[in-house]
Amino acid sequence: MPDQRTSAEPPESQLAFAAELRELRRRTFKKPTEEALARRMGCGRSTVSAYLNGRRFPNWEHMAAFVEACGEDPSRWRDRWLRTDRQIEEASKGLRSSLPQLPLIGPETRGDALLAAHWYRDNREFYEAAAARVGQARSEIRVTYTRRYPPTQYTTRASAEYFQTILDWAGEDSDDERSVRRIIGIPERNGLPDRDMFAWARQHYEDSKHILNYEANVLRWTAAADGLNIALIDDSVVFLAFSGGPRQKLNGFCVEDPTLMSYFSAYFDQLWAALQPLGTYLSEADGNRTDKPA
Repeated sequence: MPDQRTSAEPPESQLAFAAELRELRRRTFKKPTEEALARRMGCGRSTVSAYLNGRRFPNWEHMAAFVEACGEDPSRWRDRWLRTDRQIEEASKGLRSSLPQLPLIGPETRGDALLAAHWYRDNREFYEAAAARVGQARSEIRVTYTRRYPPTQYTTRASAEYFQTILDWAGEDSDDERSVRRIIGIPERNGLPDRDMFAWARQHYEDSKHILNYEANVLRWTAAADGLNIALIDDSVVFLAFSGGPRQKLNGFCVEDPTLMSYFSAYFDQLWAALQPLGTYLSEADGNRTDKPA
């Protein structure tokens, strides 16, 4: 249970979460002291220290106050707090958590978390988490879809809601400057686009062409396998999705790290600049009488 002192060595998930708290505090412009944090959280300095070194796991009230004191939105930490709470509970019962924690890695080896991931076991978990972050986006979403089958052939409700959430966010009446860019990989065989993906791409264009803040470019995909798919939300979080085998098979993870984000942003922007807009791709395909979808 949250905010309880552990009688033995704290579980790895608890220690990893404490490392994330230390990193959050370290990133704060004016790093708050433990005393200042304790005042904001309504607890003692020793309690704050226990949270930061992993001897205790905070309850949500303390967690929210800690995050606010570090200048971030507590709602963005709710999912990871719940996940860690679940892992700690499983560890206390002697169960092996089904939600593994990424080993903490970085250029230094002093034990602090420089990079931590949140893992998703299946299609539903991944898409639910991604849709939740899309709904919280402030200004920019960049996503790829490079799979052998169109989204309409994946039947989970979570995946359908994820795709709709992106369009809804782009089309929302808002004073914010918003932008969604999507790279769509259309499989080709012998120079001909896959019939199902081509039909979906045409319908997607009709459904989205009126949304001023939404753009899609086409990547002609010749590999007989799914690509690595990414979602970049604002400048804060990277989602990576891995799929293959059965159509519904998908899992992945997300990482909140500005350096990692910069790498994937550069990759996405480079790829985007080399591709055709979806409307242009469809017009050329329609104008080529011999180029019929496979």
